[in-house]
Amino acid sequence: MKCYASDYCQKDKSSCSDVCGGYRVLRALYNLSRIPERYRYTIALKPENGEDLEAFTTLDNYKNDVLSMVDEGRGLYIWGKSTGNGKTSWACKIMSYFFRKIAFNTGLENEGLYIFLPTFLEDLRDNYDNKDPEFDEILRMIKTCRLLIIDDIGAERVTDWVRERMVSIINTRVSNNLTTIYTSNLSPEELRGELGDRIASRVLGSSQVVEITSGDRRGIING
Repeated sequence: MKCYASDYCQKDKSSCSDVCGGYRVLRALYNLSRIPERYRYTIALKPENGEDLEAFTTLDNYKNDVLSMVDEGRGLYIWGKSTGNGKTSWACKIMSYFFRKIAFNTGLENEGLYIFLPTFLEDLRDNYDNKDPEFDEILRMIKTCRLLIIDDIGAERVTDWVRERMVSIINTRVSNNLTTIYTSNLSPEELRGELGDRIASRVLGSSQVVEITSGDRRGIING
């Protein structure tokens, strides 16, 4: 058994077991969140040769203050042109730290959720013809969870149908002061061009914009 908290837990490792309260809570939070398994363990993220030092410092400060950020509904828009340069890793690292901070003060439900937006939109289309109660629960969580990761916004083919669904999700979260972390390959200006002012203004107006300029780091970090 490998515990999600193994890199920072202060307990004697010889006493680790699946009956540990912390392990069981973290496992439940991760399973409910649907964060991909590869992002559930500690991710070492450091700028290479000073590149992106300011961005990484900003993201690390946000992570360390994540409880206040979530309480205040202050999100992030993490973008960069290169794939594999740490955008998703940072988003999941922040959510993992959030889970760590609430592990012994949570009712488990509605804490955090991860969605890869292109896949989610495909599943949403399929759900119109074949109703799935499990997917309906995901829809409910998207509009109510305290912290949501929308990964790869702007990668989907933009249609009026997509815009309508995105407006519904984002407007509900912004109106209810719920925190969202977005990742994208699009600059803020390109996001406006792709999704329109209505969506972009809600995304950017509720988020701190952070650009990561480095190239593919998949040989250095987990994503």
